[in-house]
Amino acid sequence: MRKLLLWLVMVAAMVAAILGGTAAFLYSRTGADKLPQEAVTFGEQELTANGWDWTIPVLGDKVSKPYESPTNLTVQKLGTFTDTVPQLVLPGWVTTAQVQLTAPDGTVWAGTQADCNTYTYTQNGEYQLTVTAYHSTDSNTPGDPVGWYAYRAAFTMAMNPKVTLSAERAPQGSIVAIQLSGILDGEPTVETDLGTVWFRKTASGYMGYLPVTYNAEGGDHTLSLTCGSLNKEIILTVTRTLYDTVDVPAEEGAGAEEFRNAIWPLYTTGSSAKLWNGRFEVPSAGAPTMEYGTTQMVDGARSGQSTGITYAAADGETVTAPQAGNVVFAGTLTLTGGTVVIDHGCGVKSYLYGLEKVDVERGQSVATGDPLGTAGTTHNLIYELRIGSKSVNPQTALDGNSGLQFREYE
Repeated sequence: MRKLLLWLVMVAAMVAAILGGTAAFLYSRTGADKLPQEAVTFGEQELTANGWDWTIPVLGDKVSKPYESPTNLTVQKLGTFTDTVPQLVLPGWVTTAQVQLTAPDGTVWAGTQADCNTYTYTQNGEYQLTVTAYHSTDSNTPGDPVGWYAYRAAFTMAMNPKVTLSAERAPQGSIVAIQLSGILDGEPTVETDLGTVWFRKTASGYMGYLPVTYNAEGGDHTLSLTCGSLNKEIILTVTRTLYDTVDVPAEEGAGAEEFRNAIWPLYTTGSSAKLWNGRFEVPSAGAPTMEYGTTQMVDGARSGQSTGITYAAADGETVTAPQAGNVVFAGTLTLTGGTVVIDHGCGVKSYLYGLEKVDVERGQSVATGDPLGTAGTTHNLIYELRIGSKSVNPQTALDGNSGLQFREYE
């Protein structure tokens, strides 16, 4: 019996020695190369870690090896940014991050990476940046380290406000994008006789959209832009577009007041966010029978111009959404039949008239190509694109070369 106990003790000692040796071997072989290596970047420059605290599992959850280095006052100098707003890019190993910016006047901002990349710089001068990038455990990856790197950097912003137009000469019916970038100390507004400009926030500043409708006066137009302390006058030249002339039958005027009450209030309301993405798509497979801006003649007299595109939609054909957005009107009006209005944001709306049946509801979100209803024979299918109250030629948006697509993803 004593021999058996002695043998068991010896076996246990040998197992313990083997496990201990294995743990010691693995511990000695576990180095800093097991830590995340891909760098955090800011303004396309790699940040150098200022401190860290990591734990690397060596033998399951029984043995782990720490790597620690306290943060210090060393500040990495990143230089001066004059043309572009620096972006913070986190590598794939980062699960969460805390970001802090200190402005030249001492104002402190804290938030996430996404918030940092849309942060509005309102001052030129030196900024302090601190980033703590964390990696939490992934139970499916053996030896996955847990911990964080800290970064401390300084950079200078020297960006004067800059205004860029998508075009300095714009034909009637077009859309002109107005890009405002640089250090801005307010929100932009534009005064012009061409129409209302709706602005959206971008990473580099703001982007606005100006309608140049079919009957905008040809020649130079002054755009008076104000943004905080910035006051700037910009000249946009409108060129005349030659439109076709067609004879059309006289239309009944019934339902005009109903139309005004239902549709006109939509001109001044809507989402401030950009909801469209890329090129617009035609709402009908039918061929256009009347282009935007076409002069219409009734009994030899001029009665107006087309504010949209008319399609030869087949009876029963599905009419689809030209772009993503929110349905802000869906119903039947005496003047225009089945009517659907989609808000794409930033003042941009699609107006579809002449549907036989409407299959969407107000408040519904639609994606590009989603069915809105069906066409019929009672009314012509007409597609209008407006910014505010001003109609523009939908064809440029359908072609993907309008101001709505100008530097769209900046």
